[in-house]
Formats: sequence, structure tokens, C-alpha cells
Amino acid sequence: MNIARSRFIPLFFLAWLALAPRMSWALGLGSVSDWAQGTWNTAVNTTEHGKDDLYFSGYTWHDPGTYTAAKRATLNKHAWGIGWGRHQMDANGNEDMVYAMIFSDSHWNAEPVVGYAHQWMFNNDAPVGFGLGYTLAVTSRADIFNNIPFPIALPIASIRFGKFSIYGTFIPKVNNKLNNGNVAFFFGRYDF
Repeated sequence: MNIARSRFIPLFFLAWLALAPRMSWALGLGSVSDWAQGTWNTAVNTTEHGKDDLYFSGYTWHDPGTYTAAKRATLNKHAWGIGWGRHQMDANGNEDMVYAMIFSDSHWNAEPVVGYAHQWMFNNDAPVGFGLGYTLAVTSRADIFNNIPFPIALPIASIRFGKFSIYGTFIPKVNNKLNNGNVAFFFGRYDF
């Protein structure tokens, strides 16, 4: 694998963290602490006033450029799972979600995740809509920190067909080790 490419993603996240206060100010969001407090308030409001959702998962893709064929053959690509959450649309037609899911990870272990997501929505009034955003969550895995819960921040994208949505996120490679990272995870949601 190209070393420059494998180092790009961690450097991108470090640059984002360094620029976040300036971006927050430039976008009129105030300080990072104001953004964090606003995000917390939105998550609480969504929990209290949002519409109920059923989540289900089902597929994990492991990058053939990152994993050997032999290793991919041992990994679980059917990440079956279920969850519950709530969502609501903000004044701009964008979506906030709070959710809790449990699914089978790449090693067939149960992986719980509890989180918040925000998406900027496009084509909301049409039968088919799209969203791009981020999710902030807490998860735990047997192969990472021995099941001690840890935070994650990942990009998220969706396509919506009426009350049914399909979501995808990407877990980037964070080191140069073979058989690690560059995983796409797909799940669905039904709005009640």
C-alpha cells in the first residue's frame, strides 16, 4: 500500500482537529465548546421529541487493498444487528439522530454502539433524498481496548426512500499494519 496514502487519513483528522476552532468561528458557530454544548442540547432534544426508528445492520466491506484475501476470508461481512433510535428534522430540513445498536462485528463478536448523528439533507421534498454528515458515538470491541468503551467520530452518508433509509460509514486505516482499517459499514433505518 502507498505509504503516503496510508498517512493521509490520520493527518487529515489531526488537521481537522487543529482547524476546528477556526472553522467553528468562521461558520458562525462560536467556539468549539459552544458547538459541543449545542450538539449535546440537540441530542437531548431529539431523544425527548424525535420520532421513533428501527435500525438494522447487515453488511461490512473490508478493503481488498488493505486486507489480504486470506484474512478477508476469515472476517465476518454479514454484520447482522438491530437497534432503536429517534430522529427529527431541524428548521433547515437537516436531520439529527440518536441511536443505540448492537451488531456482529468483523470477528463475530457483539459490538454495541450508542451515538448521535447529524446530516445535511438534500432533495428532502422528493421521494428519494440524500444526506451527508457525521456521527459521534461510543462503542466497545473485544479486539480494541479489550471491550473498554471508547469514542468514535465518523462520516456518514444516506439515501432515503420514503420512510426507509440506507446509511454508510467508513472506518479509515490509522496505521501501516496489514489487515487493519479501511472498512465500510452499512445499515438501515425504518421511520415510524
